[in-house]
Amino acid sequence: MTKDLALASKPGDTVRYDQGGPGGSSTGYGNFEEIGPLDRTLHERPHTWVNDYHVLFVDSPVGSGFSYTEDPSLLARNSSTVVSDLMAFLKDFYRTIERSTSVDWEATVPLYIASESYGGRTAVEFAYALEQAGRAGTLRCRLRGVFLGNAWLSPLDSIGAWPDYLHRMGYLGEGGRKRVDRRVAAVREKVDQRQLGKAMDGWHALQDAILEETGGLNCYHILKPSGKETFRKDENSDEVLEYGETDWWKSPDASRQLSSLEALMQGPVTHKLGLTSRPPWGAQRNAVFDALAEDFLRSSIGTVERLLNETTIELILYNGHLDLITCLPGTLAWIRRLFDQKEKAFHVTREPFSGDDMDSVVEGYRSAYGPRFTLYTVLRAGHMVPADNPTAMAHILRAHIAPT
Repeated sequence: MTKDLALASKPGDTVRYDQGGPGGSSTGYGNFEEIGPLDRTLHERPHTWVNDYHVLFVDSPVGSGFSYTEDPSLLARNSSTVVSDLMAFLKDFYRTIERSTSVDWEATVPLYIASESYGGRTAVEFAYALEQAGRAGTLRCRLRGVFLGNAWLSPLDSIGAWPDYLHRMGYLGEGGRKRVDRRVAAVREKVDQRQLGKAMDGWHALQDAILEETGGLNCYHILKPSGKETFRKDENSDEVLEYGETDWWKSPDASRQLSSLEALMQGPVTHKLGLTSRPPWGAQRNAVFDALAEDFLRSSIGTVERLLNETTIELILYNGHLDLITCLPGTLAWIRRLFDQKEKAFHVTREPFSGDDMDSVVEGYRSAYGPRFTLYTVLRAGHMVPADNPTAMAHILRAHIAPT
């Protein structure tokens, strides 16, 4: 497992960042495309998280980014293995950073987990494991909160909302909505029957159906251009990463963007880190996705509920309203169900929020479902909120990470 620690210029809390995929590279996409100090052209990023926090980029699961295994059978096939690897990594990280800085980071530096898309699955499972380790006395880290960006926590709720969402946004006619809805029902049926391999086949067919019905769609940001020429032609290529995810819905410049990032990571960054003897950055990403395919459509809402019921950890969700993958209606569906189960009449406070410079532009809406569960609806943003609306993202972080 490979890491990159970007240190803030002043004392700060540590944010460990989980990319999506599975197989997306935190050290690559998360760092250079979204939140790191430099962009992929190596220019400074004004809204980097490193201005305020220490950011720990970890290529996880094993096989993502620079991390690799020489034995494919050791690739994670479920979230339990991913979390076990992360626990071992974190313990080693704390030992290493204490030796190099003479500071007991494990005991003194507050920890937050931030994540995107499938990374949200890992984030909540990892957070619960950290809480259990703390109670057992095997870890002393102070986990304060978990940030869940467009999190793939309840896949069936997300895809179940796609037909109506696309219909209401004008991308599907009534006939197209019904055809896509039948594809969704087929996936749901296979998941209910625990035929997860066939469910994934149905999921790929659902993607293709949406592309066909819409004439091409950028699922990461529905207002960004796409077209039929960007259709996935080769089913064997559907895990080639793009936007830190999979390439089954491309924007026209996706291949150019990916090749630019790959050139950076496999060239200057690899040489700078002295990793030239390893497999190239991203070489095992397809294998990572394949290994976790039968885990991909499982729900992690049970773990979210355990975090709320059994811990004091704060959960902060943020969702770009122009994302299809984890579209807002799907996210709201599982949130409402979760809180209906907890309490028949819960009170939700909702208010607009702006950037921290106090300008008049509304960046989104904050909905508080109690003291430890908050949802931010982020305007002018799709699947990658930190890149699409960095002003909103900065506000969200500062609202929940206490100054040190």
